Amino acid sequence: MNVHTKFDMRQIQRAIKNLEPAVKKSRQQLVEQAAKGFVKTIATITPPGSQGATGNTAKKQGEAAIINDLAKIMKAVRSKRNAQLQSAQEIHKRFRDTRTGRVNPRNLQKPYPVSSTDYNALKKTLLLRVGWLAAGWLPAAKKLNVKLPEWIKRHVTGAGLISVTSDGRRFRIEISNTVKFVGNVKDLERRIGKAVTYQANAMQRQVDFLLHKAVKKAGF
Repeated sequence: MNVHTKFDMRQIQRAIKNLEPAVKKSRQQLVEQAAKGFVKTIATITPPGSQGATGNTAKKQGEAAIINDLAKIMKAVRSKRNAQLQSAQEIHKRFRDTRTGRVNPRNLQKPYPVSSTDYNALKKTLLLRVGWLAAGWLPAAKKLNVKLPEWIKRHVTGAGLISVTSDGRRFRIEISNTVKFVGNVKDLERRIGKAVTYQANAMQRQVDFLLHKAVKKAGF
């Protein structure tokens, strides 16, 4: 599901306009600065990250969510001769919601028993997917030289886009997260809005600091 949403960028535009006279940077450099700050912030708070859980804490939170999901639909047991154990991969596929990537046990009364070997192989595969959604910002991060955690960077083919347009009069950067299920991720639009506001406020604080510094230097 592809979702195209436009966000009000006037707060960042105002911050850039206010900052430009106070620093030795061009409008293009300030737009790049804003884009870098946005990418760093949004990658940090994209699930499994949040304002309350970032870095390795977010990674562990994502891994815990996967393990909890598996516990809803299966349990690992020692393989027994002639035991009729179902495939862990097939069970997961059956109960996985393709819109969100999460498990929906529906009316399942109790978890299916699966072999420990089968379970551990599936768990290992799923745990390596943690960070895939945040990796949708990876192409932009690479282009703008923004450092992201290794557990996000390991998804080297992150599904995202960045477009830089310069026609001499206008400099424009467009950033997209194109992960297949991004449109179904709860609350992501609000997080993007917060990242925009956070970057605008950061640049405005820089303006205020430089103005205060200039006034103090002038002896007022």
